Amino acid sequence: MKKIDDKKIKGISIELDKNTKLNELDDTILDFKKKTDDKHELDVRIDIINSTLHMKRVKKPYISLATKDGKKINQSDEILAKHIDDKEIT
Repeated sequence: MKKIDDKKIKGISIELDKNTKLNELDDTILDFKKKTDDKHELDVRIDIINSTLHMKRVKKPYISLATKDGKKINQSDEILAKHIDDKEIT
């Protein structure tokens, strides 16, 4: 696969051959991820119909407001919220 050198690239689309296996794309995806800074996260999509790999750097939110006991909550953690007007039915 092609080497990706520029950190300023926001996104890239790579057209794949019909005989390309998905595990062959790992090196390309990991190279793009290594060169992504902490301010961005990586969005990877594979379009099977058009046989293309789409990789895009998405800017992370500037402020993280969700905290639990004074610690930041990761995206994978869920926050249970209750509306003020919700009342328990007894």
